[in-house]
Amino acid sequence: MNWVLSLLGVTLLLLGTGCANNNSESHKNTMKAYYTAYEKKDWNALTSLLADGFVFNSPNDDHIDLNTYKVRCWPNAVNIKRFDIEKMVVDGDDGFVTYNGWTNDGRVFRNTEYFKFIDGKIKENACFFGPGISFPNNTKK
Repeated sequence: MNWVLSLLGVTLLLLGTGCANNNSESHKNTMKAYYTAYEKKDWNALTSLLADGFVFNSPNDDHIDLNTYKVRCWPNAVNIKRFDIEKMVVDGDDGFVTYNGWTNDGRVFRNTEYFKFIDGKIKENACFFGPGISFPNNTKK
């Protein structure tokens, strides 16, 4: 009987590990889709990735809601050509991405972003600006 319980315990452990790996890949795919929505200027694709009560943070924004995010941040999509993801790490329901973004006029901006997931969707995004232009609509050189 003990061996049955041991086998059951090992099976549950292995299944749990598999689920964690699937969550990790799912979260990575969601983060990639987030950047693809910006590249394609597809607001509906972006919002389909976001959980109810989504909030955004940056050096310029403190826990803004989705409506404010659309007004303040989404206009940057017009100036974005592409994202080159350098590093993506997922730990449970937390994800980090470091990337170089490229504007339509060839400028580069480098950021790291933190994502918090709930039920497979993005609940929170915090953007940490790097050196340079910081964000695509920044008019400072």
